Amino acid sequence: MKPATIPGMKLMVINLARAAQRLAAVQELFAGAGLDFTRVEAVDASRLSRADLVAACPPVRFYLVNARRVRPGEIACALSHKKCWQEAFADGTPLAAVFEDDVSFDAAGLRDALGAIAEENDPSLPTVWLLHKGLPRGRDLSGRWYDIRTANDVARAWCAHCYVLNAAAARRLADILTPMANVADAWSTFARCGVRVLAATRPCAATREEASFIERKASLWRFRWVRAFYWFRYRLAFRLDLFLKTLSGKRRAKDRERIVES
Repeated sequence: MKPATIPGMKLMVINLARAAQRLAAVQELFAGAGLDFTRVEAVDASRLSRADLVAACPPVRFYLVNARRVRPGEIACALSHKKCWQEAFADGTPLAAVFEDDVSFDAAGLRDALGAIAEENDPSLPTVWLLHKGLPRGRDLSGRWYDIRTANDVARAWCAHCYVLNAAAARRLADILTPMANVADAWSTFARCGVRVLAATRPCAATREEASFIERKASLWRFRWVRAFYWFRYRLAFRLDLFLKTLSGKRRAKDRERIVES
C-alpha cells in the first residue's frame, strides 16, 4: 500500500546522519500508520565550529535571557528546526508537521488531528499546534485545542517532538531565533512574541524513552531535586509574567474608564 499524504501539509522528520537506529524506528512507525514523510538531516553540534556557534547564538544574549549558558546541542537543535521550516515551505506549502526522530504517536489520533488542522488553518495568523501536550493540571477545557497562555504550568508547553505550524508561524519563529536568545521549543516565549501556540487537549504523540542527543550534566541531572528546581525556574517566571500581564490589563481597563468618565 502506498503511504498516504495530508493535503496541503508536509510531514518532516528531523534526523541526525549518525542516528540510523532512530531513523529505522521512525520509518517503521510511519509505515505502520500508512503515512509518508520527508527526512531532514539534522545539524550536528559536533561539526559546528566555535565561530558557527557564536554566530548562531551570541552567548551573552542567551545568558541574559535564560540565566545560564547555552549548550552546543541546543544551538544545533534550533538550527535543525529552522532548516526544516525552510525546506518545508520553500515551494509554498501552507502547513508542515515536524517530528523529531524520537517521536511516538497514535496513528488514528495523529491523522485525525492533522486533518482538523488542515481544515482550520488561517494562513494569515501565525499558528503552531502542539500535538504532544495534554491538559494543564487542574484545568477542565473543552474543545480540541487550548491556548498555552492560559496554562499555569510552563513545563507542559515544552519539547518539540511533534508539532504543526503554518508558513506565517515559520517566518516569525525564524526571526525570533535569528540570532538565538531562546531554545527551539520555548513555546511560552514564542506565544508572547506574536505566535498563537495551541496545544492538544488530548495529545496523540509522545517521546520514546531514549536519551537526547542534547547533552546534559548527568552527574547532577540524575538527582530528582535538581530536575525539580530546573523546571521550577520556568514555572515561576511564567506565572510572574502572567501576573504582570493581568495587572497591566487591569491598569489599561481603569485608564479607559477614566477617559470615558472625563
